[in-house]
Amino acid sequence: MTDADKRDRIIAAAYTVLSEKGYDKASTKEIANTAGVAQGLINYYFPSKDLLFAEVFRRETQKYCEAFLPLLPGEDVGPLTFDAIGKMLEIPKSRALQEPEWFRLRYELFAIGLRNENAKQTLKETLETKRKYITDSVESISGFSREQSETVASILYSVIEGLGLQKVADPEFKYDEAYDALAVMLGAYYQAISQKRES
Repeated sequence: MTDADKRDRIIAAAYTVLSEKGYDKASTKEIANTAGVAQGLINYYFPSKDLLFAEVFRRETQKYCEAFLPLLPGEDVGPLTFDAIGKMLEIPKSRALQEPEWFRLRYELFAIGLRNENAKQTLKETLETKRKYITDSVESISGFSREQSETVASILYSVIEGLGLQKVADPEFKYDEAYDALAVMLGAYYQAISQKRES
């Protein structure tokens, strides 16, 4: 097994343990057992739990953002209709349903990042990375300027996080209805901006 394989194994195990136990209760001993490596190897690759936690989030954030790639230039997404907007929103919507543990772990990062200086930079990078990918998607599909796309992306990201939190915290939350309403609002906003540009 190469060094890269061992490192990847540790990161995957850390994701599993962090998801199940949370940051405070996740121990490097349990992560090592899950990864099938010596505990000292974790300290070799990651001198602190914060650094390991940061790497888990960087990897997961990258995977999440890569899901938006089919919506970027090069793909024929067609006109910006209700269905096209719904297709874009299906990516973040499905994540909360399929991987609620990932959402719970991210919310924990938000809390830790606000109170722990070591995690603050990771939180900042996570938010910036996601906003950029959402901005790229909005700009590609809508034809808005970069600045306008960044504004819409910031609002959209906040709404996505809020809806995910409500669904994870309350399984009875009317998640589908909320996303349908969001698609309608985005469609109305797009039409209003398009009409303004044409006039």
